[in-house]
Amino acid sequence: MEIEELKTIWQQYDRKLNNLEKLNKKLVMETLLKNPQSKLNRLKFRSIYGILVGPIVLPLALHPLFKIENIDLKFIVGCILSLAVLIYLGYSNLKAFNALKQINLGADPVIESAHKVNEYSSIMNGSKKYYLINCLALFAGVLLIGWKAFNFDTKFILYMAALLAFTFVWGIKQFRLQQQKIAVLEKEILDLKEYEK
Repeated sequence: MEIEELKTIWQQYDRKLNNLEKLNKKLVMETLLKNPQSKLNRLKFRSIYGILVGPIVLPLALHPLFKIENIDLKFIVGCILSLAVLIYLGYSNLKAFNALKQINLGADPVIESAHKVNEYSSIMNGSKKYYLINCLALFAGVLLIGWKAFNFDTKFILYMAALLAFTFVWGIKQFRLQQQKIAVLEKEILDLKEYEK
């Protein structure tokens, strides 16, 4: 009878130990998920910001130029160029946001989450390919919208060239920084593999 009792006691301890181990893994997983989830939320916010800021800021900045006497072919072409860039940027940011929304770190397997982060990264790389074209088209659109209002002297041309160069360099740095953040996020997600159920 003693051996049977000992076996029963050991089995109970084994079950308790297994339960504690599962609980420990769950707690560690929840703790380790906080940092990647925070980064994921920041990327989502950035995508929403990208969707909203262009259509709000550009019309606010250019609203003094929207007058009947300014409307001509250059103005219309400028509006079309600017609108095309805003639509493309809104679409790519919406696509990026939807890709980020698909990532559920708590419920999805680690490999699937990492794959979804790769999909988001490929969307961002696609946006980077057209960044120079978007910058040039947006600047051309703004210049054409304000063609009658702007004074095209040397100082203005140098200012616009410097602004274009700064915007382009800043955007490339932002893309690189974002790619680094995506790589860190993917690494943090893959590090969770050993704690997965």
